[in-house]
Amino acid sequence: MKKNIRLFILIAATTLVSCTQPAPMSIHWEMGQNDVKPGVCELYYTITNHSNHPLTNEGWILYCNYMSLHPIYTDGDQILQTEIQASYHSIEPTADFQPLLPDSSRTFKLLFRGNVIRQTSRPEGFFLVQIKNGKIANKKPISIPCTYADFTRPEQMKRGIVTWEKTPYADGPYVYDYVQDILNSPINENIQPLLPQPKQIHYAEGRCDQSQAELIIRTDANMVREGYRLVITPTTITIEASDEAGVFYAQQTLQQWGNTLPCGTVVDYPDLHHRGIMLDVVRNYYPVDSIYRILDIMAYHKLNVLHFHLSDDEAWRLEIPGLPQLTEIGARRGFTTDESECLLPMYCGGWDPDAPTTANGYITREKYIELLRYAGERHIRVIPEIDMPGHMRAAKKAMGNLLTDSAFDARVYKSAQNYTDNVINVTKPYAVEFIDHVLTEIVKMHEEANHPLTIFNIGGDEVPKGALTKEEHQAFIDQVLAILQRHNLQPMGWEEITHFCKPESRAICYSWLNSNTKPLEMAEAGYPVVLANANRLYFDFAYCNHHEEKGLNWGGYTDEYRSFDWQPLIHPNVIGMNAQLWAEVLRSFSQVEWQIYPKLYGLAERAWNNRSTLTLGDYNRLVYEVFIPQLAASGRNFHIQQPGICQQPIDNPQLQLDKSHILIKMNKVMLGGELLYCLDDGEWREFKNTMAIPASTQVVKAKVRYQGKESNTTWFWLTTEHSIAANEQEEIVDATF
Repeated sequence: MKKNIRLFILIAATTLVSCTQPAPMSIHWEMGQNDVKPGVCELYYTITNHSNHPLTNEGWILYCNYMSLHPIYTDGDQILQTEIQASYHSIEPTADFQPLLPDSSRTFKLLFRGNVIRQTSRPEGFFLVQIKNGKIANKKPISIPCTYADFTRPEQMKRGIVTWEKTPYADGPYVYDYVQDILNSPINENIQPLLPQPKQIHYAEGRCDQSQAELIIRTDANMVREGYRLVITPTTITIEASDEAGVFYAQQTLQQWGNTLPCGTVVDYPDLHHRGIMLDVVRNYYPVDSIYRILDIMAYHKLNVLHFHLSDDEAWRLEIPGLPQLTEIGARRGFTTDESECLLPMYCGGWDPDAPTTANGYITREKYIELLRYAGERHIRVIPEIDMPGHMRAAKKAMGNLLTDSAFDARVYKSAQNYTDNVINVTKPYAVEFIDHVLTEIVKMHEEANHPLTIFNIGGDEVPKGALTKEEHQAFIDQVLAILQRHNLQPMGWEEITHFCKPESRAICYSWLNSNTKPLEMAEAGYPVVLANANRLYFDFAYCNHHEEKGLNWGGYTDEYRSFDWQPLIHPNVIGMNAQLWAEVLRSFSQVEWQIYPKLYGLAERAWNNRSTLTLGDYNRLVYEVFIPQLAASGRNFHIQQPGICQQPIDNPQLQLDKSHILIKMNKVMLGGELLYCLDDGEWREFKNTMAIPASTQVVKAKVRYQGKESNTTWFWLTTEHSIAANEQEEIVDATF
């Protein structure tokens, strides 16, 4: 905040109109190029003055949010961008700023440490604050519209040679080869339209009309927990299970199968009893009613844990009786100089803490209880997470000086997300009292919902160096474990908790690193382990290295196949598998669904069947022929794999072309949907087969359209080397073969 205050006192009289008028300026953002210097990118702001007065070097400050980019000031720059805290930035004129006349525009080049590899990295949430006589002149800031230039040049899409990003760009040839490998994978025509697949199916003669058959349910105490047996005859369907969950999962199998069933016997059970999704509603908030949509799909595919991330640096999202400030302050983000009424506008939301954006909102006690009941009816266990002692900035700011003091705040550190004040003062007695109060109230909610809480996630990750001594940290964790024991709760957290929780604590550890080394080490030490591999199971990661894809990628990419196409670690102490959906860049629930589906299907199959016998071809066919159409019919959003494009060699003597044409081929994983293409900026047309196009074409673009939704656009840049030497023939334009 010291930076913020410094910015305010530097500015003199205002020259802009009041907040009651239309926006006095607008912004246009464009990516220039990565690696203009090693690890440095150039970006462009075009500012247009819409007011009746010149825009001078005094009287105004812009604010916005930026992900993972750090501004670099160069002598002579007319505007100065400052990183205030984490993703929150200010932009102000320097002494070199030349007046910008009304109805005129000027473009400013700025340098940043980092790389812009997708539109995820672009700024958002611009708002204007006016200053007069060193004070804020407008009680309410002014939202400033921003437009964004498309990525159209190869250098914007294909990264600089020295960038840390090593994954090939998802252009035409790369995607073509990737898709072809999937299409060439063997297919078992006898695979049933089920995910996860049952362990055993023994067929008998005949078919069963499910709508007409008698349903019989029997208890078999000898069966595996959550397992079931289905016996199907032409007239009866018998479900045998040891518990209600087994009966429920048998019913999901029947529902997936459809009305006409093959006769026979199905024996099925899960390999892992923790099959979950972590949903972050902190960085961005989604109404409870929308979360029901995820629970329905989870139940349909036999996932049974909702790991609920309810607090972090950016917000506190659960109402706690007796602590109203947690949500009155901690669930709202907007313009503030002291965070006494709301938090800084991290990630998104702009200046207004009361606006109906994903920056603001929380789950009431009543809504949380309703959600618990809804999940329980679907045999989904809700495990809440209150991350501690780091990732607690929202709680610190909401509770004022109760969780901190001046001496503690003087400690110098920076968190993984670039916060300098996100660790609570664990030496204060109130810190433990606070945790005890929160835990007690959450336990009460679960009891009222008849959804007993047996596991509590304390996070425990990413405490920055310099925030706590090892002794302070250990003493705090010991006290938290004692509170959990008093409530008969098993501790859970990210893998970092092994530094402070001994194996005898039975702390369940989420292993999020990308190798099997750490989970094996923890399992061998005696910890119960949940696999949460970042490069396989972080569903918030972008599907691929494509400029249109949203999502993060610090640990790699997670496309629709990575959650399935691997062999997870198998060990007696590996008790589960969990996908993570962090919400830093997910600005709507529609985007949440885009990130989840179809990644969820791979999780469902691998968590139920550790040694799945499905081929990649089988899996792809089930996803795109069976379950994606179901998502489309239910109105859900989902990701469509982009098509591939490549140059086709002339291996048929009858297809001889002159040098003015080349052959292009495309592929897609979906049997349904339209495959569309265009040449340069021309008209979009349907692609049929191999096609001859003019060699003068600069770029070929393609996309898949299905049920009103479209894939990302695939680009294939042509050069002179693509020209085909052949006998002279008459001109062929857009011919198909």
